Amino acid sequence: MYVIIVFFDNCEDLSKMNKILRHIRIICLLALIGLPAMSVVAQKQKIKNLPYYDQRLLHWGFSFGFSMPTITINHSGNEAAEGWWATCPKVNPSFQVGLMGDLAITEHLNFRVTPFLYFQERTVRFERETLEGREQTNQQLKTTYIEIPATLKISTRRINNYRPYLVAGAHLNFDIGKEKETPIVFKRLDLGIHMGMGCDFYLPFFKLAPELRFNLGLLDMIDHKRKDLKDLTLMPYTEAIMSARNTGLSFILWFE
Repeated sequence: MYVIIVFFDNCEDLSKMNKILRHIRIICLLALIGLPAMSVVAQKQKIKNLPYYDQRLLHWGFSFGFSMPTITINHSGNEAAEGWWATCPKVNPSFQVGLMGDLAITEHLNFRVTPFLYFQERTVRFERETLEGREQTNQQLKTTYIEIPATLKISTRRINNYRPYLVAGAHLNFDIGKEKETPIVFKRLDLGIHMGMGCDFYLPFFKLAPELRFNLGLLDMIDHKRKDLKDLTLMPYTEAIMSARNTGLSFILWFE
């Protein structure tokens, strides 16, 4: 949490910062409430499915999920922006698929590498006040990310066929498609951190784990140089934004 607070010290858009921190507090609160509650559930012992599953050193799996990606925008106040300011008013649910390789370090600690493929579409709205009224233009920002996360998974003890856990780690994103001649262009590479919580359900033939995860991008994604831009009338849109970072909330179903 200290790293995130220091990272946002220089951000001008306090409302965006508060919104992100609120997501983090919600996840932490759910963890504080949910994990102890799960620890006292089912005092009576039941027949365990996959009783020796967690004794394996390596685990493999795959996932499906949905995310709600958005963009945290800080404005430059630059005169070259010609009065434009940007928002991300519409969040479109995106689909993701992934693979999972899990190494058991201890009984309660695992290290995971979980590459994802994301299909995202976000709306960026530009507005400005003119003598004729408010002028507005929208851009659909479509990205296809390959994400490579490195994650630590901290689990409680197994309770019959349930096992709550927390996750935290870092990830690298690479956009395999890049648009040109648009108001703004995102860079291909992004570095971020993530945290979340979930619960392993041991079923008769496989393990299912629903997980809620918050993702926070650390890098400014705006391409400010725009060397590829031929239509210079689009440059004020880029000049209006000082920085833009990826954020999002994901719901993932793991199958092992």
